Amino acid sequence: MTTRGHHPAVLLPVLVCVFLGLAAAITSSVVAVLLPDSGHHGSRDSSRHDLANGQSVYVFASRKAGYTLWSVTGPMESSVADALDELRSRKIPLRQGDPRPAWLRRAVVLQGDPETAALAPQNSRGIAAGWPLLCLRGRTDRNVNLRPQSHDAGIAWVTVGQAKRAFPWHPLWWGLLGNTVVYGSAMLSCWYASVYAFRAIRRWRGRCPACGYPTDGNSSRCPECGTPRRASDQATGTGSSASATVACSSSLQTTSTLTSKSSSSDDR
Repeated sequence: MTTRGHHPAVLLPVLVCVFLGLAAAITSSVVAVLLPDSGHHGSRDSSRHDLANGQSVYVFASRKAGYTLWSVTGPMESSVADALDELRSRKIPLRQGDPRPAWLRRAVVLQGDPETAALAPQNSRGIAAGWPLLCLRGRTDRNVNLRPQSHDAGIAWVTVGQAKRAFPWHPLWWGLLGNTVVYGSAMLSCWYASVYAFRAIRRWRGRCPACGYPTDGNSSRCPECGTPRRASDQATGTGSSASATVACSSSLQTTSTLTSKSSSSDDR
């Protein structure tokens, strides 16, 4: 019965810390979006990538702590990309492979004439936020020939002050799980550390560590809640009980000494 009774006391703080860790993980992505970058990002990168199917994409990536923005133009035929490179005043490095995350590679079909839409490459923007791992993501897709039509997925546009911010809300499951474990473990460690310190103070003061009821130094269990006492506490006594015992014995010795002195002076 005693073991079953302690199960909720162990499970409850774990569940609370998991819930708070999840809330902290989501909050970290919101804070990352709201934090001003002052024009200083961790890194900016712009490059062209040739894919295996004879197409190319232009990828611009901007990163800072807890926030990554991808701006993708394409995919388009490599011949079209070559013509665009000749018109550009700044040369964009050519790289192999596809740096886009999997959720940003999926094609989104916008409404409109397919033949007209194919003449202009689609522009997609992906946002991922969260710290220490990216845990929420969203994307918006547009085509210059289909304006003002656009498609948003996992993006909530909120006006903050005079600026319009894009808050992602689709989960990146591994990042969300990792952040929840990090924040939840930190909160659970603080919880158990505070409980251990609080019980140690109670034990030092000669009280039951579970309920705080004053205990006798010779009793094996708390008279209030029945929690067993440690063998070391039973043998030596702790805290205020031991101090009170020492103080009482000292006062008795002092009283007896004064009484003897008083008696000797009366005899004289």
